[in-house]
Amino acid sequence: MRGGCHSELIAKTLARSWRALPPDLDLREPELTAIAQTLLQTGAGGLAWWRLRTSLLKDSPVGSDFHQAFRLNSLHAARAEKQTAEVFTFLRNNSVAPILVKGIAVARLYADQGLRPSGDIDLCVEPSQHRRADTLLRSEAASHYFVDLHRGFANLDHHSWREIFDRSIRFTVEGVDIRVPCPEDHLRILCFHFLREGAWRPLWLCDVAAAIEARPATFDWDLFLGLDERRAKWFACVILLAHQLIGADLQGVPDAVTTVALPHWLVDGVLKAWQVRAMQNRHQAPLVNAWRAPMFTLRGLRHHWPNPIEGTIGVGGPFNNFPRLPLQVGHCIVRARNHFRRRDTKF
Repeated sequence: MRGGCHSELIAKTLARSWRALPPDLDLREPELTAIAQTLLQTGAGGLAWWRLRTSLLKDSPVGSDFHQAFRLNSLHAARAEKQTAEVFTFLRNNSVAPILVKGIAVARLYADQGLRPSGDIDLCVEPSQHRRADTLLRSEAASHYFVDLHRGFANLDHHSWREIFDRSIRFTVEGVDIRVPCPEDHLRILCFHFLREGAWRPLWLCDVAAAIEARPATFDWDLFLGLDERRAKWFACVILLAHQLIGADLQGVPDAVTTVALPHWLVDGVLKAWQVRAMQNRHQAPLVNAWRAPMFTLRGLRHHWPNPIEGTIGVGGPFNNFPRLPLQVGHCIVRARNHFRRRDTKF
């Protein structure tokens, strides 16, 4: 099976899977078995079960694996909500005001809590509070929480902490007010995260699709797109990808988004990322461990080559039809420079 065909089956399986009533899944068991490992490893097993549960394959061996993923997601969701509420309470009691991104903030947009896995708790804090928050979360009192702490939104968005904080909204979890970005800011963050990470997890495109379809009637598209034309095209392209690959409904989405032309390399880049999953393999051989295990790191060096999407975003490049290779090389140079800067600071 060709890589593109494999990834197209993934897209077909996940199409509209975040909805309460997704369409019936029309796949044969060998096709579903061929993509099962990828779906399960990238956190999309629960979504696959949601499509599969009304089909004849629900009682097949692969159907049982997806059903188990759905059950585990449901069990972990309750724990994630409890821990998120506890972390917010802990930090607020110590004069730190966090904002939650992704995680349960986006999972609540899905039709069922078993559809999306619970990972780390992604928290953003005001840059001046980052060191204090980091110390608190490293303390024994918080050692059982898995928190990915961000200094403001520097790695997630180009808007300032104060802008996003002032527009943020709240919802209640376990009796605790949880602050999250407003729908416009959060959708932009989800789009950027998908691109920055090289688009390797299909789940992240489902996050975007769910956020598009759950947006309020008052959604401000001008705020979402912003004034930076280059970034606006990035985000418009992600929305078009969600529509083209997994069937996100774009009713009511303005022409400023829907008339954007997708670069010829972008769809192919996403489908290849779903097949190859280089980013996932990269985490198993990080460059920071090179001095400890040089041979192991060298064997995994090929996974550190950025795909066209990651390379473009890494250097802030445009989404046009020019070759991506110069941008991929540029991103490698930037990443290497940052790596050695961090080492110099550490030592």
